[in-house]
Amino acid sequence: MRLKTRIWSWTLASFIRIYFHTCRIEVHGLDTEQRLLEKNKRLLWAGWHRGVIYNAYNFRDKKAGLMVSQSKDGHIIASVMHHLNFYNPRGSSSKGGASALDKMIEYINNGNVGGLSPDGPRGPGYKAKPGIIQLAARTGAPLLLYACDASPCYEFNTWDRTFLPYPFSRIVVIYSREPMYIDNNLSTKEYDRLLKEFDSRLNTLTYQARYYVKNHLRGSDPRDIVVPDNYMDYLPRKIIGK
Repeated sequence: MRLKTRIWSWTLASFIRIYFHTCRIEVHGLDTEQRLLEKNKRLLWAGWHRGVIYNAYNFRDKKAGLMVSQSKDGHIIASVMHHLNFYNPRGSSSKGGASALDKMIEYINNGNVGGLSPDGPRGPGYKAKPGIIQLAARTGAPLLLYACDASPCYEFNTWDRTFLPYPFSRIVVIYSREPMYIDNNLSTKEYDRLLKEFDSRLNTLTYQARYYVKNHLRGSDPRDIVVPDNYMDYLPRKIIGK
């Protein structure tokens, strides 16, 4: 690794640690995560790619496995994540994914935790690729869904609408009340059904987190928010032509 990359990655990792200390972070469902870790050291998290900046902070120092693409940008990201104490097998759905997935499976089966942004690295947003179901099936680890949002924040006009909370902003984090358990050796039809269930459950959490923080709600559990039929219309998407 070049010295320049090391310096930049250490600086960015240090910035992430300091920056989010200015924010007011409200977490719902952490007891579920703790219960699962006490019962079984293996655990998988899954949250959409739009929260990637905050996710680096939220899961820091857990020695969590997290796949990072083999692109040039991925090299920088992996270096930053290294300084935040992540384990990063390199690969994605577009390149090197099978090898990286095998390394993740081995890492989780050795009693570690890890996660995926299942719509990354290129989207489409809010729609999972099969890797997350395969990872859960081949490890037997509980799959805990996770969503976060912030207000005020800046949303980049990218395919995933990555958000960056402003300093001193309010961030809400919610974990699903119950994990998903995926059996191995599933049929193609069953895989497809579980992917659709995964998308529905994670998009519901994403709506609830966004609605809760954008409407400045307090003192209640975001997971109790009633979700309308057209809830997907509320989730941010890339603005074409901007």
